[in-house]
Amino acid sequence: MSEIIVFPEPKEILFKGGDVILDREYKVVYDDNADQLEIEAATNIAKKIEELTGCSLQVLNCHKVSEKHKVILVGSSFKKFTTASLETDNPEGYILEVSDGKIILAGNAPPGTFYAGETFKQILQVKKGEIVIPKVVVKDWPDFKYRGLYIESKWGPDLMTLDDWKELIDFMASLKLNFLDIGVYGCWVIQYENQITEFLLIPLKNHPRLKTPKTISYYSPKRGAWVKLSYLPKMFEEDFLSEIIAYGKKRNVIVRTAFNSLGHNTLIPREYPEISALDEDGNPTNYGFCLTNPNTLKVMFSIYDEIIDRYLEPNDISFFHIQLDEVYAVRGIDPKNPKKVVDPWCKCIKCAKESREDLFLDYVIKIIKHLSSKGINRICLWNDQITRMNILDRFAERLKEESLIDKVTIEWWYYGVDEKYLETPRFDFGYFGSKIGLTRWVVPMGGYYFWWMYQSLLKNIHLMLKKGFERGAEGALAYSTFDYSFCKNYFCLADFSWNQSERGLDRFDVKYAKFIFKDEYERALKALRSLEEISSVGSEAYSFLSSLFHYPYSYVHPEKDYPRLYPQEVIENLRRRANAIEDLRKYHEAAKIALEAFQLIDEAKIASPIILDHYKVESERYKSTIEVFMVILEAIEKYEMARKMYAQDREKAMGAINDAINNIELAIRLQKILMLNVEKTKAAYLIPQTLRELSFMLTFLLNLRDELSKIREKCVSGEIHEPPKLSLNIE
Repeated sequence: MSEIIVFPEPKEILFKGGDVILDREYKVVYDDNADQLEIEAATNIAKKIEELTGCSLQVLNCHKVSEKHKVILVGSSFKKFTTASLETDNPEGYILEVSDGKIILAGNAPPGTFYAGETFKQILQVKKGEIVIPKVVVKDWPDFKYRGLYIESKWGPDLMTLDDWKELIDFMASLKLNFLDIGVYGCWVIQYENQITEFLLIPLKNHPRLKTPKTISYYSPKRGAWVKLSYLPKMFEEDFLSEIIAYGKKRNVIVRTAFNSLGHNTLIPREYPEISALDEDGNPTNYGFCLTNPNTLKVMFSIYDEIIDRYLEPNDISFFHIQLDEVYAVRGIDPKNPKKVVDPWCKCIKCAKESREDLFLDYVIKIIKHLSSKGINRICLWNDQITRMNILDRFAERLKEESLIDKVTIEWWYYGVDEKYLETPRFDFGYFGSKIGLTRWVVPMGGYYFWWMYQSLLKNIHLMLKKGFERGAEGALAYSTFDYSFCKNYFCLADFSWNQSERGLDRFDVKYAKFIFKDEYERALKALRSLEEISSVGSEAYSFLSSLFHYPYSYVHPEKDYPRLYPQEVIENLRRRANAIEDLRKYHEAAKIALEAFQLIDEAKIASPIILDHYKVESERYKSTIEVFMVILEAIEKYEMARKMYAQDREKAMGAINDAINNIELAIRLQKILMLNVEKTKAAYLIPQTLRELSFMLTFLLNLRDELSKIREKCVSGEIHEPPKLSLNIE
């Protein structure tokens, strides 16, 4: 009997002994009253079998087969034919029973049948051109009602096409993830070219002034040239959000919108300064709202109503995420003065008379009441501003007074690994609002910074789901952007949100390696563990290595010039750090071990070559970045040596300058090869932002090479009598 590996982990698998050979005589059968999800499951099963063997099975209505036929029965109505029963009425629960001549996939309801189909596809095994299935009874149902991904309105998602979103939904459905939250509006701070980071992914016909054009410049190794890309989000231009929602329903994935305000809001108050928060001098700050101005809610209600009327109500979606996190003063809001700290709290004469807690609470309750009046029965918001203001109890009481508490969900987010931190007031001392009757979801990090570096978030995901389950959380949603590099994080989310039975990450690691890499799993396990040694969030290695990449330096710093100097800041820090070279070598070796192990894996023997390709490029991103910094440090050392010895031994000094130039040439080659492999591997919507981030280092290296080459020319020609200090602020 072959080992069965299913994601997510089923509640119960009973092996009856022996196998069934799935031949051409089998018919895939659905009931005449079948729900669309059940027909979808039947069709998907037939497609999978044809994909594996080329054998096309008939998909038929039950009235077109007889008892003599070999059948795969797909539908809730066939549950009466199973030998087992479920102990739950969960609509996503199902029984999958495999016997000679009769295979039954029966859910408590259509979603359960759909998931029985996803499990069935995973247990199909091809041997000598035939599909072999072990005789089993699978009884299964989820622990969390809602399980899914929050895709933020950021670089990457803004370039996703409709087909990209459909691919994401298919991927989620295969892992029994049933909830997709799409951030359609959010604002952050200045990061690139003195521009505020703002994203609006959908067109608002009632507010045509609201749009967020983007320009990204980067070097493309494929083209061998620099690219300047100017665009509006794909979803904005083609207006296909409704199609995403409809497609999700065909895969049992609820698609919901998230629209932020207050703390993450610069676009609306800038375009509508009459409702912007005011500073002490009565001037609009273009950040946050005046919460005592009745026009503020008029504008927000108009936006919410348009989203509901155009996208949600026609697709029978009654969820809405109002977010409302991180409402506090920050720098990087004012392009005229990036270092200025700007407050989203209005200083007008009316707002100044009210406490911020009262203003916030009143604003939130009015939004919730309005959305409820529009038929939204599940209104979600982040926890952090409510707990930051210490108004969780007051919020719950107001909801009860307004008979709204059953319509509101608090989403508790945390992206670290310290379990003790969850016992603080930020998380209601570990209760997540459970003692005061609030519906709650937990939100770990699923993999978001695709442009920065690979992150292993298994510990965070495992911790948050464990704690959420203990406190009766209804849902688990991971904050993410969709990148196959984060596949293991997504699998971890799926596995532990579906089934919280006692098992740890070590077992998960092995299971994942076997599922993705099949017979190559031992080599893959070694590679994955080496990669996670340097990429596990919360580790000393990750903390150190995360500072080597450009992204942290895209933010305004109160004591640094803007734009900040990268990689000069990193070089300066490394030269001051004790044992920096030893640490770089140690982590470089771990990345090298991971990359070489991944490169030895035979793609023909594994389940998903695309995931292997992503692991290769992520290992290379660590390895090459570390190596480039080691080469730069060596080049600087050689150049400094040349300056010191130039007067005494000009020939030796010129040799050192040549060595430094050769070092930088090597670094340029390493950076370009890395960028080429990224461009070959990543999805098209991820490439511009990822290459933009890597282009900062390439630009520096090209400039440094040119400066060193000019210095060499001037030394040779006698134009200068000693090598000068470098002008790139790296000494």
